[in-house]
Amino acid sequence: MAFLRNAASVGFATLASRILGFIRDTMVAAALGAGPVADAFVVAFRLPSLMRRLFAEGAVNTAFVPLHADADRRGEGEAFSDQVFTQVALAFFLASALALVAMPLLIELIAPGFGKGGGRVDLAVALSRITFTYCLATAVMVVASAVLNVHGRFTVAAYAPALVNVVTIAALLGAPLLARLDQEALARLLAWSIFVGGLAQGGLVFWALHRARLRLRLVKPRWTPAVRRFFLLALPGVLTAGATQVNAFIGLIVASADPGAITWLYYADRLYQLPLGIIAVALGNALLPELARASSQEDRQAESGTLSRAVEFAAFLSLPAALALIVLAGPIVSVLFERGAFSAGDSAATALALAGFAAGLPAFAGAKVLQPLFFARARMRLPFIIALIGAVADVALSLALFPVWRQVGIAAAAAASGWINLVLLALLAWQSGLLQLDRPACRRLPRIVGAAVLMLAAVYGAAGAVESWLIAGQPLAVRVVTLALLCGGGLIFYLGGCLLLGAIDRKAGLRALLAGRAPEAGG
Repeated sequence: MAFLRNAASVGFATLASRILGFIRDTMVAAALGAGPVADAFVVAFRLPSLMRRLFAEGAVNTAFVPLHADADRRGEGEAFSDQVFTQVALAFFLASALALVAMPLLIELIAPGFGKGGGRVDLAVALSRITFTYCLATAVMVVASAVLNVHGRFTVAAYAPALVNVVTIAALLGAPLLARLDQEALARLLAWSIFVGGLAQGGLVFWALHRARLRLRLVKPRWTPAVRRFFLLALPGVLTAGATQVNAFIGLIVASADPGAITWLYYADRLYQLPLGIIAVALGNALLPELARASSQEDRQAESGTLSRAVEFAAFLSLPAALALIVLAGPIVSVLFERGAFSAGDSAATALALAGFAAGLPAFAGAKVLQPLFFARARMRLPFIIALIGAVADVALSLALFPVWRQVGIAAAAAASGWINLVLLALLAWQSGLLQLDRPACRRLPRIVGAAVLMLAAVYGAAGAVESWLIAGQPLAVRVVTLALLCGGGLIFYLGGCLLLGAIDRKAGLRALLAGRAPEAGG
């Protein structure tokens, strides 16, 4: 099936980017630890990262794909793309210019706790003014990526975010050659590397457009009905498609009063975003065009089949990932980050937040499946209202739980809001007649759950048996190999359970892969 092939392609590209991101994060954690400088850098990094994830990971696609299809049928697809590109770039330019001037006020709004001392405000402002210019590269990338996705080209746009990680890693490796830098100087170097990485991203997607014989031009802005409709759909889509990013940002605001909490939450978020990012980007980019095509042709059987496979895909990946992150949170954080300036206490605090975030992973993955059902029909209002309800719940729960549970309360609030979002989406989709799973999906989903539970029991038992090999006193190589074997063994056990219970069809999967490769080999 084309959807599974495209989802796998985007998923592998996202996995590569996230692995590079982890290498970067381990190096940043060792260099900056979890003190005031690290908090300031995380805030400065979060600002442009939020913009990129909100727009690049689905929000523009949700509005652009169905409207471009309509414009293309009228022979106006290229003109529509040029107008959207021009006006998105203009909007980002104006927003960036305003943010650079008003950055001290912006930092006070998003990190109100910084004002209580520690000198974090001035550093956060300086770093944010460097990193926020990355948003201009985001404007280029999001529209160019949407055009590539419309034409069935997903891979380059998915690999592009990896360039920021590559440039940042290179900066960290080259830092000792520049001289002995203190933490603040190193944080500034990292901020500039993010800016350079953003320029590289924009260049890569434009190169891909050129290779595909597609183009985007800056033209005289015209407020056409199609462009107006694009913005009316895209703006609510920003919150709807980016609920997890909004929740993470809410957590940053609440946690800013507690030194170190921002950094702990950041690294916990990075870990649980690995599986979620792969699922979300793959589903958001590959699922929507398939559903939009089936919806425009009123092919309910194709739509139901695509939705069913997407639900299976999301459950197959998210359930075991969530359970493994909860059970192995301590060893994972310790092995990946506990070195240099990142202490054992930082590791323990981050692990608790990771377990809280992981509890909501299946909910956020499920929402990424259900939202395109509405987006494919350009029905943005209801999912937007549901996402808004989830955000309000997140704020209320974060404020209520943070004084008691600190960073764990914020993570638990994000997970709870994710489940609220999923339940409301599912009820709405079911009442509208959009949520229709075929028989194979109804048969396989309970078996996927069963296989995940069996894996949980196996990993929990194995983790207890090898606990002494994972403690900080052991050589790093021993700890890494033990953790890798634990995770790999759990994966093998899970796949075996899926095959034993009939949760996956081995022959059908092999046929799908072979069928998916044949056209590419011929092209």
